[in-house]
Amino acid sequence: MELGIKLQGVPFAEARLATVNRSIEPVLRGALNTTATSARRERYTKPLRVALPSRRLNRRLVIKRARRGRMDARIIPSSSGIAVTEYSRWGFDPIDRTRARVWVMGPSGKKIAAGFVNPSGRRQAPLGTRSEKRGAKRTYTYQRALGEALAPSAAFWFKQLSGGATVRWVNGFLQREFERRIRLEIAKGVR
Repeated sequence: MELGIKLQGVPFAEARLATVNRSIEPVLRGALNTTATSARRERYTKPLRVALPSRRLNRRLVIKRARRGRMDARIIPSSSGIAVTEYSRWGFDPIDRTRARVWVMGPSGKKIAAGFVNPSGRRQAPLGTRSEKRGAKRTYTYQRALGEALAPSAAFWFKQLSGGATVRWVNGFLQREFERRIRLEIAKGVR
């Protein structure tokens, strides 16, 4: 999923910076990187605090920063499922004596995880249901202990939270940050 952000006034700012012998590229890189960091914190990490600890979520929402030769900053969410026990709130709804549906609580309510719990078991741990993998020619079945149940990935929550309001917020923040950095560069004076 890609969201396009448009920055206004770049040619005008470039002309203003040229009068004090400054380049626009460091200003742009700084504004883009600060915007990506703030967007991750304000628009993704804070709303998802009810579901996941910030530290674990930030590891799954990687920021690729703007640098020389690549003038874009990106937030790249991991598409790997997150273990149910990493979530702050999870539970299960019994279906019968030995099976229960596992759910995790997210910012928009409950989401079903890929797994089950044995409600009459001693540990009542969320176990994964996947024990086979399909290949191009054959299906492989694994004969081993069940792994931990997986809940929705960071990419799922990223997509849920990336709406029109987020795009407008990021656009506004980028514009303000760019203008602030332009003013700072001009205030430094001629080189």
